[in-house]
Amino acid sequence: MLTSIVKAKYFILAAIFLLQANIYLKSEDLAIEIDNPRFSEKGLNDKVYEIKAKKGLKFDNKLELFEVEGKFKTEKNGKWIYLVADTGSFFQITNFIELQKNIIFYTEEGETVKSNHASFDMNDDVIKLRENVSHESSKGLILSDDSIITDNFNKIKYSGNVVSILKSSN
Repeated sequence: MLTSIVKAKYFILAAIFLLQANIYLKSEDLAIEIDNPRFSEKGLNDKVYEIKAKKGLKFDNKLELFEVEGKFKTEKNGKWIYLVADTGSFFQITNFIELQKNIIFYTEEGETVKSNHASFDMNDDVIKLRENVSHESSKGLILSDDSIITDNFNKIKYSGNVVSILKSSN
């Protein structure tokens, strides 16, 4: 009889421990759904950012975004750069956004850069594009595996398999 009481106590303690562990693990996976999330920054150094989405899921330090749009410029007299993407992840602590699917960065001057994956470090103003990168402007089209954009869209470095198709001026 005493043995069965001891076994029952151990079973109950084990069940309580597993239940608490399960509740703790599920609480870390909880997300808060946000309609039309928007975040922006206007810094003293003339940086301006605005990123918005149709829907967001807020985790601890990360915001998952769906149907992402944005605009930014890094200098007072710099050009506005716009972006759209199907999905993205914004990391609040590092001010960093990762974008996926149908990513397009474009300017009012008609420059368009597309890729399947991109990251944007808003602190350092660096855009990294990966997989099926295409950059089209009035001068032509450049295709590459990877690209890094800096200096307010004025310096672009291509890597991997790079193909340039120049437009002729008639």
